[in-house]
Amino acid sequence: MIPRCLEYSTACSLGLLRITRKQENVHRREVKDSCARQEWLDSRTVATAVDFVAEALILKDLESTEAKEAAKFILSKTPSSSLLVRQLANHFMERLPSDWIESSEILQIDASYEYIARLKKSVRMYAMNPIAWSDLSLYYATLGQNDKAKMAMNVALNLGKNNRFILRSASRCFMHMKEPDRAVAILNRSGLCAFNPWIASAEIAISDSTGLKSKCISKARDLIQDDNMTQFSRSELAVSIGTIEIKSGSVRRAKKLMRQALEDPSENALAQAHWMTTQLGTEIGNITDIGRLEDEVPGSYEAQAMRLYNEVDFRKSLKASELWGRFQQLSSRPIIHASHIAATFLEDDTKAISILSGSMPAQQGDFLYNNNYAYSLIRSGQVEAGIKQLENIKIKSLSDSEKYVLLATTGFVCFRTGEPDKGRELYRRSIESFIQIDETYNAALAAYFLAREEKRIGSEFAKLRINEAKNRLEKLKYPPYDVLAKKL
Repeated sequence: MIPRCLEYSTACSLGLLRITRKQENVHRREVKDSCARQEWLDSRTVATAVDFVAEALILKDLESTEAKEAAKFILSKTPSSSLLVRQLANHFMERLPSDWIESSEILQIDASYEYIARLKKSVRMYAMNPIAWSDLSLYYATLGQNDKAKMAMNVALNLGKNNRFILRSASRCFMHMKEPDRAVAILNRSGLCAFNPWIASAEIAISDSTGLKSKCISKARDLIQDDNMTQFSRSELAVSIGTIEIKSGSVRRAKKLMRQALEDPSENALAQAHWMTTQLGTEIGNITDIGRLEDEVPGSYEAQAMRLYNEVDFRKSLKASELWGRFQQLSSRPIIHASHIAATFLEDDTKAISILSGSMPAQQGDFLYNNNYAYSLIRSGQVEAGIKQLENIKIKSLSDSEKYVLLATTGFVCFRTGEPDKGRELYRRSIESFIQIDETYNAALAAYFLAREEKRIGSEFAKLRINEAKNRLEKLKYPPYDVLAKKL
């Protein structure tokens, strides 16, 4: 449940900036009583519309039909370069930005440079706007310009140190730049963990993922029970605590928390709940209900990609993975998943290469990114390029599981460079190593690739290896692997 690093307009469209409490202890006025409303009605200009929408946001009157009309007027009349004004209107409307929601392409580098130019212009004009600095940091990070990203995010933090959007964006940004201690410290220093479920969720998730001890779990449990908090605002926190409960063996409590999260989930909470249901074999709720929620929860590309993959609808899963890759600009996971589908299940290495080569710098460099890229390059006949790609891998930093994946890939390289005996030995070592660490799914996958190579060269071991691979794949009773068994 590590928070997403999103640009401001996207966070607005997903509803992540909604109020967290059902009832606020403040005096509430309706926007219809404001002077800004009358000025808008008397003179319909961008300036009066901005004042009116800003007033409606301050008063939290999000149901005003007239204010919605003013927001639409702003979006129709202001150029795309007017970031601050358009962000204000998008915040009020909580609408999805059309420039990415319909896109089937993973982010384009040129688009990021364009956004950076516009944001730099914005911060020159409005230097005290933390939102623009946060967005600027995000786009620098997507291009791999981490020093500039840190600088911009530090400015955003100084200007908006108590703003939950800034805090969550900063924590995710520093996680991406391998500074988890700082990410957690930013959240803890805010003093909001005991009061804000969004901040508590981020602190718990980042701490848990990096082996740090969370400082706010006990207080977070109280927040989950606070019925004055909206279900939506508690969804990610419920999943974070539920994940910890699963790890500690408290399955019953975990299920209860996951069901609570699914009452009104964010897309991040929905993706994690789906992962819990499918990967751990733990029934949290009805899978059909999760599928229905995917249609209702905007931006739920990760959940869609994984559900469709498990349902062996690989082409639709690939499409969802590409959207997921555009949505999650700092994550390599959607790129890796998309390339895996393209190469392994659709046997379209050209597509896999296109996905990997066209990804953003921030999504590159991961071990599996280099591994998958090398595999597809070599399968497509670009052997030297594939071997060079493998040289980018820093072996000393790999986990045991990653080392065993690399063993299998090196075995594949040997088959493709005329050394099948060496390739067989490397595949054998990979499979046995996976079994020793109880990674039976990876062992089955390695056996599948070995069988494919034996079959390709027409070796005397082909029939034996095919039978072994089929047995491993079918024994798992995992639909995508059943498809691979049939391919043999």
